[in-house]
Amino acid sequence: MSSKTGRAAAWAVTKRYRGTHSRGWWHKYQREGPSGFVRAEAPRAFDFEAGDAATKAARSRCYFALRVDEQEIGRVEFELVDELLPMTCGNFRLLCSGRAPSGFSYRNSKFARRIVKNVAVVGGNVEAPGGSHSAFEESRYFPDEGFFIPHAGPGILSMANCGVDTNGSQFYVTLDAAPHMDGRCVAFGRVVAGLDHIAKINETVFCQKGKPVQSVLIADCGLLPSAAPPQ
Repeated sequence: MSSKTGRAAAWAVTKRYRGTHSRGWWHKYQREGPSGFVRAEAPRAFDFEAGDAATKAARSRCYFALRVDEQEIGRVEFELVDELLPMTCGNFRLLCSGRAPSGFSYRNSKFARRIVKNVAVVGGNVEAPGGSHSAFEESRYFPDEGFFIPHAGPGILSMANCGVDTNGSQFYVTLDAAPHMDGRCVAFGRVVAGLDHIAKINETVFCQKGKPVQSVLIADCGLLPSAAPPQ
């Protein structure tokens, strides 16, 4: 490969990544190749099927019934990883049940206050205007419980925040891998049914600067029976 052709190939690689404009990028490309310019490796997906049957059967399941303007879209069901993140899952479960000590609920709140096209849907504003409040009466926010689940693909349920230890009610549902959220947002569950409804919202709802023009609401929500046998 000629020097000119090699530089063109290197430029094609480095152009895709930010922060590679300083001198020496060509020499770095010669030493390390394209892999030297990758800023984040793709995360390994969390294995939701790992673990014993009793643990998986005891996980909480919740649902949202979605509505766009006056049109019923369908139901989305979530599985929460209670065994790893009991506080985060408990917060979401209480807000779905309508029995949160704080008095807040996801019912009639926005499922999509913001849509980052092909990345994630952001929702969960339970306190007007556009506010986030936890299910717990004693505190508006609760701390980051742990970063065990990477945002490795579509359908990951994760807490939205405004900084460290500021989890309330707002959440993300990913539409694709989102490695930039790893270590910043606490993922605590996944969509087990109805991901196609979220994909349809992503595709059909028009947005202005990420804000949906149509009203995308949680018309109803609640808890689903656990698969665990009664004690």
